[in-house]
Amino acid sequence: MKDNVKLTLTMGLVAGSLAIAAPAYAEGEVVFASWGGSFQDALRSAMLEPAASTLGVTVKEDTTNGIQDVRAQITAGAVAWDVTEQDLPSCETLSREGKLEPIDYSIVDTTGIPEELIHENYIGFINFTKVIAYRTDAFDGAGPSNWAEFWDLENFPGNRGMHGKVNYNLEAALMADGVPMAEVYDVLATDEGMARAWAKLGEIAPEVTVWYRGGSQSAQLLRDGEVDVIHMGHNRVESVIESGIDVAYAFDGGTMDVDCLLVPKGAPNVENAMRLINELLSAEAQARLAVTMPLGPVNTGAFDTGIISGEQALSVNTHPSNYDKQLLVDPNFYIGQLGELTEEFDTLIQQ
Repeated sequence: MKDNVKLTLTMGLVAGSLAIAAPAYAEGEVVFASWGGSFQDALRSAMLEPAASTLGVTVKEDTTNGIQDVRAQITAGAVAWDVTEQDLPSCETLSREGKLEPIDYSIVDTTGIPEELIHENYIGFINFTKVIAYRTDAFDGAGPSNWAEFWDLENFPGNRGMHGKVNYNLEAALMADGVPMAEVYDVLATDEGMARAWAKLGEIAPEVTVWYRGGSQSAQLLRDGEVDVIHMGHNRVESVIESGIDVAYAFDGGTMDVDCLLVPKGAPNVENAMRLINELLSAEAQARLAVTMPLGPVNTGAFDTGIISGEQALSVNTHPSNYDKQLLVDPNFYIGQLGELTEEFDTLIQQ
């Protein structure tokens, strides 16, 4: 989500922050920070405005650059945000650092939310998946539909595109090398497994035409035919399909990541923060967002609301028919070694 928005570092509410007016009987306010841009516009219409109305509070908005913003506010003793959306590794890191308020599960209802997304100090919010997608006009018949085929340029020739960050690529390499999806992180936990992943990634790296940096770039590469097959966000793939380009993809072997909701330690409106989180995780709110942007609701009840059509549900990554086909990224793998992994990855792809 972060790659298509313009963000501002915030040590308090910026002058341009948006406030969603509450009814006359409103009791207090709550400040919510997300990634800005069109994504936050969608959050506002699908989630924040209805939540303000239901709760009778004023929802103020800000934007975040990520974990450094949360740390800076806490260190300065000037916490401005009550709830912020962050990526999963940041949530886990902040939790370990003791910088988060505990989630009050007497207020936050977890019905329909997978157990692996429920934590003491944060909770899953939105799922997004990178899938293998290919232009059907580039292949005689079906194109690459799994990682072994993505690596197989002899039987599936064509220009490749991959994300220019280490995240997801070591996992993909092991799946290409035959490691079952459920065993990927167990293998990566060993020195031998890491060596195996880097060696396999080294096979495909010279063949990658473009290591893209942002989601909008990945969509443009596929739309313009600069690549024939690419590992990219499924929401971006859907936008390419909607533009009239014949593209195929499947969720099998996709790398699923999660953004989560947290309350920074010292947030000024903790109770309202919990009430807002509860609203954002409701089946109805999650369903409304899913039909506004092709992102996956964490609450499986969203598929029972009638808001998401049966046909549309099948193209949502968290639909029960798709969820278990994907690798849920483990943030613990990256914590403490992301810098080192990034350095090695950057060296590899620049050779």
